[in-house]
Amino acid sequence: MTTLPQFNTSNNTNVRPVLLQIEDQYNKRIDDDVAKLVDCFADIVKVGENKDKDKFKVAQEGYQIESQAAQIVRSCESLLSLIVDLKQNLLLNDTRTLSKLQATRSEQLQSSTTAIKDRMVSMKKELGDTLYDLESVYYRSLNDADTL
Repeated sequence: MTTLPQFNTSNNTNVRPVLLQIEDQYNKRIDDDVAKLVDCFADIVKVGENKDKDKFKVAQEGYQIESQAAQIVRSCESLLSLIVDLKQNLLLNDTRTLSKLQATRSEQLQSSTTAIKDRMVSMKKELGDTLYDLESVYYRSLNDADTL
């Protein structure tokens, strides 16, 4: 796992913002890896020319092609790890999206809370009305029983 690039933290008056320094380092890393890929492919094409070659020369060129291919694989892995770093950085540090998600979730919870409170008030009113009706029926039945 790779770490974030190191940046210059000196207190110069011309210090560029940290994010620009990190961006420059990522761009340099991309340029280096792509340049390695191009060089390795060019070397493989040069070595692959058909000329009068003896077995020793062919074996040498075969080894050279294998080492260039290994370098291509390393450069591609480096680029892929850079992509992973950038995606991870985007996911973890995208404050605008995180703020929007948090605001949306907060609004949903507020509306849900309001709906629940409104439902509770209506249920309380219904319960009060029902209780009043039950009490009036009960007391009427007591009064009717006393009059008999």
